Amino acid sequence: MTVPDNCVFCDRVKVEERIVGETADFFIVATIGQISDGGYLLLIPKRHVACIAAMSEPEIRLAYYAIQEVRTAVSWEYSFAPVTIFEHGIVGQTVEHAHIHFVPAACDITARVRKDFPDCRIISPITLEEIRHSYLIDPRPYLMWRDQNFNISVCWNPPAPPMYFRIVVAEALGRPERANWRTMDREVDNRLVSETIAHLKPYFS
Repeated sequence: MTVPDNCVFCDRVKVEERIVGETADFFIVATIGQISDGGYLLLIPKRHVACIAAMSEPEIRLAYYAIQEVRTAVSWEYSFAPVTIFEHGIVGQTVEHAHIHFVPAACDITARVRKDFPDCRIISPITLEEIRHSYLIDPRPYLMWRDQNFNISVCWNPPAPPMYFRIVVAEALGRPERANWRTMDREVDNRLVSETIAHLKPYFS
């Protein structure tokens, strides 16, 4: 696929200061717009790809292990907190480059998605490989998340607004003012990003 000239996740310089770890294929980055009180990370493929389901089969396998590593680090560092994991599969993205979100908080995403998109097909449990296979046959937008039972769920072709999952998680945590990373209090966010880097970087060094 064509790589946009202005893709911020393709330019290491633009995320360098927020990188807490990396592999040959992924960056692990403290995100701008910390909805939680720190600990909010992104897993970003280094190769430009629109969404996780559009990755190659070998990349999907590597992503699975990277997800487990990031989730474990976030949970351990934040008092063994449950970790909410989600991806905007093209729909709801504000950066058109695949990235998975990790928030150290418990949120019932499944119930909210079912309420918001009652006419959309939701499949659970499902594997990343199954999502990829379905996407290759019919590349529809999707929402993907991991529920409280550690099952991966996907909602196909939902009319989700930008930052949908950020809005859902911020509201669940009682912090709707943090939902939009562009308008969140920058001083608070800079402090939380710095703390996140300090807390989590040792796990990936």
